[in-house]
Amino acid sequence: MKQLPKYSFFGAAGLLAIACIFAIADFAAKGSFSRTTAALISSTDSKHANAELARVHKGIVDEATLSRMADGVAWSTSGEAHEASLVPAAFEPDDRQAILRYLVDAPPGGTVLYGEQHARSDMRLAQTTAPAAPTAADAAPTTAGTAPATPANAAPRAAGATMTSPSSTGSSGVEGEPTYVGRQVCEGCHRQEATNWAHTIHARVFELNPRNASESQGCEACHGPGSAHVQDPANLVTIVSFSHKSKTPVQQQNAQCLTCHAGGQRIFWHGSIHENNRLACSDCHNPMTNFSSHGLTARESVNQTCFSCHKVQRAEFIKRSHMPLLEGKLSCTDCHNPHGSTTQPLLKADSVNELCYGCHAEKRGPFLFEHAPVRENCMNCHSPHGSNFESLLTTPRPILCQQCHAQDGHPAQLLTMGNLPLGARPDPRLIATSCQTCHVNIHGSNSPSGPRFER
Repeated sequence: MKQLPKYSFFGAAGLLAIACIFAIADFAAKGSFSRTTAALISSTDSKHANAELARVHKGIVDEATLSRMADGVAWSTSGEAHEASLVPAAFEPDDRQAILRYLVDAPPGGTVLYGEQHARSDMRLAQTTAPAAPTAADAAPTTAGTAPATPANAAPRAAGATMTSPSSTGSSGVEGEPTYVGRQVCEGCHRQEATNWAHTIHARVFELNPRNASESQGCEACHGPGSAHVQDPANLVTIVSFSHKSKTPVQQQNAQCLTCHAGGQRIFWHGSIHENNRLACSDCHNPMTNFSSHGLTARESVNQTCFSCHKVQRAEFIKRSHMPLLEGKLSCTDCHNPHGSTTQPLLKADSVNELCYGCHAEKRGPFLFEHAPVRENCMNCHSPHGSNFESLLTTPRPILCQQCHAQDGHPAQLLTMGNLPLGARPDPRLIATSCQTCHVNIHGSNSPSGPRFER
């Protein structure tokens, strides 16, 4: 086989390079190359756009940023806008389209979507500051000899000009009434929150089996119509947010929850100790994610949620004698109703004794001989959460008994170490179960010979 000379190979390569140069020149002349370059620039600037939106939704944004974001929308006769200047390229295509449809699509009347709040911000900005510097998306290179495309019907907007928006007119046509924008628009910015919320009971009810028109709105069923929030994300008053750091009053936050959760265990919420202390539902519950196995509590369990405020009770449960709450045999809500009750300590019964009798039925009676302090209140002798003395007693025996029986039967005397079983003078009151060694049925007796609770 005859071998080609080396110069023929280099000649073919040169012809191929020349052909590529002519192809690129023709491609650029048609404008496709400039559009491709702009798309690449917009995609590399997506991190900057994401940072801008994060600043807006954290409330750290100035008027210059709001004006620059609003001016980034280039209007055309078909109602299209430059996506790179409005929605970050990192968003999913469905989310980008949903946001653009709401922010960009002009209504049938031909009005332009621009909020009155932004117009007022532009007026103040024009009076106090210089024009904002162009962003990276605005500085994208254009083809030589051509000017940036300008819509035929887009007129220059003067500072302070007011433009109408569908969010400024509600479904009933009333000015200033916000409207619903849909779940996809919310997820465009709050993607992490939407991912966490998708696994909750609220998401399953709202999406699979909504009971009314409000629940079918998804995010806006709790947060309210979001059109005003989309127009002005920095204004935290335009949306219902559930936190003590938000601009929404606690009473309004709780009212949103009670639209569905009224009645039942919440029937005594109004006027309860928790409501009077301005406690919000979101202080104990986190409806946006599953931290616990039940109740969407803000901590891992009901007990841990209660302990975040009730530190004294938490300390009592780690004492030597305590209710088996830390062992998992009961929880705070077995005895208390945190949403309100007819009793001051939010008990789930009409009195302390009625609550205790739910588990300690043998102490209920009736007895032929009743012990007066027992019938009055179990807490006369016992601490309900924990104690360093046996059987949750408030003080050790015989001192507990001698608080009432100081001058009757066995008078109150000073008992020392010498009265212990191995001491010089052992005393029955310090042996075995002290007073209950003889008075065994201290809670009451049904024996005919038991007036002193000895039988």
